[in-house]
Amino acid sequence: MTLHAHSGSNSEVKLLVLVAGLMAFAVPCALGQAGAAVSAASTPESAQYVPTMTFDVASVRENKDIDMRGFTMTPGMFVPHTATFHASNTMIENLISTAYGVDFYQIVGGPKWAWPTLFMIEAKSDSEADAKLAALTREQQWAEQKHMVRVLLEERFKLKAHWETREGDIYNLVVAKGGPKLMEYEPGDTVTPSYSGAQAMSGKVLRWFDPFNLVCQDTTMAELVNSMSGPDRAGRVVIDKTGLTGAYDFTVPIPYRPLPEQFRQIAEDSGVPTMFEGLKQLGLQLVQAKGPIAGIVVDHIERPEAN
Repeated sequence: MTLHAHSGSNSEVKLLVLVAGLMAFAVPCALGQAGAAVSAASTPESAQYVPTMTFDVASVRENKDIDMRGFTMTPGMFVPHTATFHASNTMIENLISTAYGVDFYQIVGGPKWAWPTLFMIEAKSDSEADAKLAALTREQQWAEQKHMVRVLLEERFKLKAHWETREGDIYNLVVAKGGPKLMEYEPGDTVTPSYSGAQAMSGKVLRWFDPFNLVCQDTTMAELVNSMSGPDRAGRVVIDKTGLTGAYDFTVPIPYRPLPEQFRQIAEDSGVPTMFEGLKQLGLQLVQAKGPIAGIVVDHIERPEAN
């Protein structure tokens, strides 16, 4: 099967204006990111692998000379398969998110530092550590890298935090009346983005091809709900209650992040369906419920000393 990624709008001219206006938003692949959030209902840490690695050297400083007319912000990222970490003008929430593999909405009790409180960080280990990381699985590498950032925060920011699961408002994703309308994935299936010159992609795809159009190929329901969870998408945690265990190909309108006010009417006039309407087209629906929300509670944190 070939899946074509497009918006399905009723007003092509208005929709093109909307897409062009939103291209300033980053639209990364949702799978395989080093900073992907853990499922809100999952256990905080895996008992199968115990990370131990730390940085050999680290430079941490608050940037107090920011030109607010324009500056670049790098939340914090590792050079792939290494223990080298860079962060430029990053917020403390970004660092906590990386250290624990959570989204911002899963962080409770963070510091109320005035904006802009941004940090510059360069940290690394030696070639032996890089070689060790390169020999690990992707999940083990990510466990080690999170551990390195956690230790950095504990040593330089005096961070003390703990996992806590709280009862809160969630959505359960369930099969709607009439059953699912999903195409099962088969090896060899491809997806082709709608933009000019796009190449067909095979295998696993879970990606926004525009700011409100999530295209999925070889995707499970667990992966779908993880992409939907959060205040900037479904508005709350989403838990899979469909009972569907296969992998599927489909497109669903899930905003990558909330539309700015000036674009909401254009989206409505252009016939862009809501997330709820899009899911119904797949034979799925979101049901309001109460459920567990796992998160990190910050007990103590300090600004780092200059170095």
